[in-house]
Amino acid sequence: MRWAALLLVAVAIPAAGFWMFQAVQPAIEKASARFDGDAVQAVLRQGKPTVAEFGSDKCVGCREMKKILDGLSREHGASITVVSVDVLANRDYIRRYQIQAMPTQIFFDAEGREVSRHMGPMSREDILFKLGLNALPPETAARRS
Repeated sequence: MRWAALLLVAVAIPAAGFWMFQAVQPAIEKASARFDGDAVQAVLRQGKPTVAEFGSDKCVGCREMKKILDGLSREHGASITVVSVDVLANRDYIRRYQIQAMPTQIFFDAEGREVSRHMGPMSREDILFKLGLNALPPETAARRS
């Protein structure tokens, strides 16, 4: 009887965790078949500052960035747009946006012009600064406090 109860707990807890994880997925736009053509260009038409993250779920740094971008999307979704492109599943984006490393973040202003790009993981504060939501660069803000 005890083994049956342990087995039930061992199966039920991971299943509940998976269900909860799926229930709280953020509203980051993903490049997929639902877009006709270029998903990044479709998102840029919304007229908001945008960060486009080019990476893959197989990349450790990309998974770290996904957590940061998920939080930013939830907190600032009314004023910014976040789009995530899996470049291993959508290889044409590599050439189109000249992606040289994963993750790469490209920042666009509200008019859809590229204003900056960064290769590798970056902090939440740096992203907010590049999107124009922080008045000071993170290192300057840290020195003032």
